[in-house]
Amino acid sequence: MDKPLIGIDMDGVVCRPPLGLNIPIAPGPYRERLYSPTAGETPRGLGLLALRLFLKLKYLGRRPLPGALAGIQAICDYRTPVLVTSRNGAGRELIDAWLKKHGFAQLFFEIHANGLGIPSPEFKWLMCSRLGIEEFVDDDGRVADLLSRRGLKTVFLRDWPRNRGYDYLPNVTRVRNLDEVASLLSPP
Repeated sequence: MDKPLIGIDMDGVVCRPPLGLNIPIAPGPYRERLYSPTAGETPRGLGLLALRLFLKLKYLGRRPLPGALAGIQAICDYRTPVLVTSRNGAGRELIDAWLKKHGFAQLFFEIHANGLGIPSPEFKWLMCSRLGIEEFVDDDGRVADLLSRRGLKTVFLRDWPRNRGYDYLPNVTRVRNLDEVASLLSPP
């Protein structure tokens, strides 16, 4: 690994949102709150089976966003991509299968899913700080807000109507797609 790491979110950045509607995202600011690391503990037994069935139905038939594969390939010329998703860690095999099916699996150096039950912005900050990631691509304004305030060099915010209407810090750069991220990473 001779290139710096870049964190990349999955839903709304690589994968199309359900029905094309990116409902869970919102503009910043992220309101930090206390949470319990065990609050989202992965269920066991029938609860785990129900969760896995729900996750399969939720992601059934979802396609990549247009140009996402080419965008990740272009980013690989300048950075080492790490997938950091807030998808539940109990569905990790579904994430791996989706990435393989659509040709993304070999492009990500590592894959991290949220099995901690903590809010998405906190999980992504935790992974960035643990892995030394200084650049991140996300579609949620709350994630962009927290990562930028905590000092990431650059947060690329995938432009969706629902994450507009907030004045982000200067280290947040709004982008239309992953190709635009790659062009911004390329040396002048």
